[in-house]
Amino acid sequence: MYDAIPQVSPEALVVYCSDPRFQTAFEPFVENELGLAKGRYVPFVVAGGAGVLANPARLPKEFKFLRDRFALFHEHFACLQRLILINHEDCAYYKMLAKEVPGLREHAAQTAHWPRQDLPHIAATLHQLGAHYGWTVELYYARFADADHRQVTFERVSV
Repeated sequence: MYDAIPQVSPEALVVYCSDPRFQTAFEPFVENELGLAKGRYVPFVVAGGAGVLANPARLPKEFKFLRDRFALFHEHFACLQRLILINHEDCAYYKMLAKEVPGLREHAAQTAHWPRQDLPHIAATLHQLGAHYGWTVELYYARFADADHRQVTFERVSV
């Protein structure tokens, strides 16, 4: 048997990428650094995190998926107050976008930290999309802290 949490009142929705290299860093960061114990946040793990929100017109189906899930979480968990988005270095989703989405290849070639640079664009989309939710938005960028890719550090990104 495994434990469950019978009563939850999550205060945050945390959106991050499914990249397995970062999984051992994301959960402790959310719990220890952001102060959100299990049950106090809704983890929303999806390839690319919230990256699609930087290009909603170019990725309409993926945008609709995220938009619909945000609406569901808002409806189901009225207690949510914070939306925390974490993008990360060397994201495979972003590499796929550069190959498959017209116009993004040139953009990807111009920056090594495209997922970080997208965070202000994502925040702008969220402001238009979900201002009525009343959530505060927090943006973070995770990157490798060493050449062996064994340690991860997080940077808060302001808009």
